[in-house]
Amino acid sequence: MLLTGIAFLSGIVLAAYSPVLLDSAWLLLLPIVVLLAVVNPKLRVIGMLISGFLWATLSMHVQLQHRLPQSVNHKRLVVHGEVINIPRPGSTSTRFQLIPSRLEGYNGRLPLRIRLSWRNAPETLQPGQVWQLRVKLKTPHGYQNPGGFDYERWLFSQQIQATGYVLPSPQNRLVSQSGFSINRWRMDLNRWIDLHCPGCAHRGLLQALLTGDRSQLDPQTRRLLQQTGTAHLIAVSGLHIGLIAGIFYFSGYRLWRFLPGLQKLPRPDFAMLAAFCGGLAYSFISGFALPAQRAMMMLAVLLIIRLLRLPLNLLQATVAAVMLVLIVSPLAVLSASFWLTLNALLVIVYGASLLQSRHGWFKRLLLIQLLFSLLYIPIGLVIFNQLHPASLLANLVAVPWVSLLIVPFNFLLLTLAWLPDRLLGWLYAGLDQLLGLLMDYLGWLIEHGFEVIAVNALSVWWLILLLLGLLLVVQPGPLIPRFMLLLFVPLLVFLQPDKTRAALTMTVLDVGMGTSVVVQTRHHSLVYDFGPGNDSGYSLGQWVVLPFLRHQGISRPDAIVLSHADQDHIGGLRAVQQVFGSVPIFSGMQAETGVRLPQLTGQQDCHRTRPWFWDKVRFEFLQTKLRVDERDNNRSCVLKVSFGAVSLLLSGDVEREQERRLLQHYASKLEADVLVAPHHGSLTSSSPAFIEAVAARHVIFTTGFLNRWRFPRPEVVARYRQTGAMLYNTATDGAVEVRCDQQSCRVNGYRQRRQYIWY
Repeated sequence: MLLTGIAFLSGIVLAAYSPVLLDSAWLLLLPIVVLLAVVNPKLRVIGMLISGFLWATLSMHVQLQHRLPQSVNHKRLVVHGEVINIPRPGSTSTRFQLIPSRLEGYNGRLPLRIRLSWRNAPETLQPGQVWQLRVKLKTPHGYQNPGGFDYERWLFSQQIQATGYVLPSPQNRLVSQSGFSINRWRMDLNRWIDLHCPGCAHRGLLQALLTGDRSQLDPQTRRLLQQTGTAHLIAVSGLHIGLIAGIFYFSGYRLWRFLPGLQKLPRPDFAMLAAFCGGLAYSFISGFALPAQRAMMMLAVLLIIRLLRLPLNLLQATVAAVMLVLIVSPLAVLSASFWLTLNALLVIVYGASLLQSRHGWFKRLLLIQLLFSLLYIPIGLVIFNQLHPASLLANLVAVPWVSLLIVPFNFLLLTLAWLPDRLLGWLYAGLDQLLGLLMDYLGWLIEHGFEVIAVNALSVWWLILLLLGLLLVVQPGPLIPRFMLLLFVPLLVFLQPDKTRAALTMTVLDVGMGTSVVVQTRHHSLVYDFGPGNDSGYSLGQWVVLPFLRHQGISRPDAIVLSHADQDHIGGLRAVQQVFGSVPIFSGMQAETGVRLPQLTGQQDCHRTRPWFWDKVRFEFLQTKLRVDERDNNRSCVLKVSFGAVSLLLSGDVEREQERRLLQHYASKLEADVLVAPHHGSLTSSSPAFIEAVAARHVIFTTGFLNRWRFPRPEVVARYRQTGAMLYNTATDGAVEVRCDQQSCRVNGYRQRRQYIWY
């Protein structure tokens, strides 16, 4: 069964991550291949491999047939549909999902799901309601950057074929209220906690642990959980459902003798049925998300094995459960949560084979947590490019604290609704205090040197070697040789040869309608702008720039440049500035930047900064005499980076007047191989004289997908095309990487390097 499961999983992965979608005619072979795999054991492995490939291909064809075509992008349409999830209020709008029943003015296949945002949404918006809404829709699109969250892949895995926003309109109206809705019930449970725990400091965490709704978690709590490697606790996972099922199993086992008429049913079978019902109830409370579905499928497999007396061990039961998950949802392989859960299941199976019953409960808890902490290192490096030194000490306390105390107590309080409100308030306050003690402990770990370590992306062979080394460490045997081997683990991670970094690399990140550029030499790095952001939690610095730096193994850049004070250039720094500590900051508008970012100190004027060298690469701010009343855009820091015969020019948002002054002061010195186009390609910049003087071979526009200003403007694009330059746009190419030696530069877009079906 193990080989069969591996083959089926491999086939699904091959199809899901393939750059080409197999023609639908081949899907006719699926029932034939499945039949051959079932009746002929010799063909079973290859048959399951092909079956997995065809099954995932079928699922992707269905998805793409319902995807909103680009021809409909940003058209005003009226949609009729049902709200299916708990609306998530944000700083400026409320996000929710809709299953459309009709889309007026559109004759194609309806999207299976639409993800919408609604500014000033009514407070009465809730799951189960059917609405008529005037909307603007677009095909799924997201930022594409190395190390960043692949939003388009997530939308594809969640069967969301269109996104958009609700327009203010008298046509927006509630059509009807459907009957029972699980998600509306979950929303009521969140309100129940709000009612009985109004002063709780960790109310959002209580809601996340009960219903799986993380919308009320504050940024500090999210960051602390991520830094300590305990973020998995806020997802209603198989661990939580398993514990609730265990409580019901124990209760059912004890109650069996007191329930008349059940003596004909064996006591363990009744207990297993009770466990399944308890797990199912908690799964529904949590919204029956993918982790809960996987856990329930695992419980269903165990229940069937028990009732039918099937001779399957723990590993075989795990394989059967994983195969069931993949049959129901083959595109689960596109989500990180699937691989994290699979890794957890394998660690449990592996741990069960190593641990023996003679070990005490505390020793077994310690050993299984040690296994989790060590064997999660490779998958953590692959998915997050991070090491969590606090993980072992954090989870050793957090896992039993949350799983054996917080989650059962939180679930139990639902059954005590008949108690007086004041008493319930005291109980919830006590639960909040218990969570506070845990948060204090996690914060103490971070304060005492257990910070997250950013690690550069590792090669496949290095990861395999690391995994093999960790497996040898946890094998039974003499302690000292295994401990000595453990000392080599950090060496495998940190001493890997770095053969890929070029002498000069510039990455123009995809931050939507804004700018952020990272320049790297062999041993130094500089960040030029951080993209848009605001005070309410919206931050491309946190969502794009910081993950990219971690992906590159950069914990802190050597310098920061804030070209000028516009929010689409410096707003993203607001949420991440404390992460970098003391870093030299060069700014084109010191006073204005200081007003918008009050905690920022030690800015230096880029217009008065002398050139410097890093690893034989020259950095120079091109400076001109500015008027006192100069426009903000024209005060942008213009940075030229030179290495041998090649050069790069970052021009900020300068406009025609500043371009003219640059031509007067520098003339031929403006010439560059690669130009980040001024002001996103607006009509107020990129004058013909400036374009001719720079004579760039490669021009990069930093714009947002379907932005309202229609940047870059067609007239500007035409000017650059007349020079024969190669043009790139972060909106369509994703992050644009420039790698240079002393003679030439190679430029490519991130989307072109990642040819997947969902793009």
